[in-house]
Amino acid sequence: MREKHFRVKHKENQLAVRSNHINGIEAFWSFAKRRLSKFNGIHHHTFYLHLKECEFRFNHRNQDLYAVLLGLLRENPL
Repeated sequence: MREKHFRVKHKENQLAVRSNHINGIEAFWSFAKRRLSKFNGIHHHTFYLHLKECEFRFNHRNQDLYAVLLGLLRENPL
C-alpha cells in the first residue's frame, strides 16, 4: 500500500499541511545518514537496497524488528 504524499509550498510560507510537514523527511534523512555512515561507503548499485532497509527500519523504529520480520515471514513464507 502506498501512502499519499503531499507537497509543502515553501514559496507560500507553508510549512505543514495537516500532519504532513518537512520535519518528517528531515528526520528520515538524519536517520538514514546516521545508519549509512557506519558502512564507510556503499556501492552505487546497492545504495537503493540500503536506502529501502533504512526506510523499513525508520517506519518500524518504535517496534520490535524481530517480531515485525517474523510476522511478515508468517504472512509471506519464502
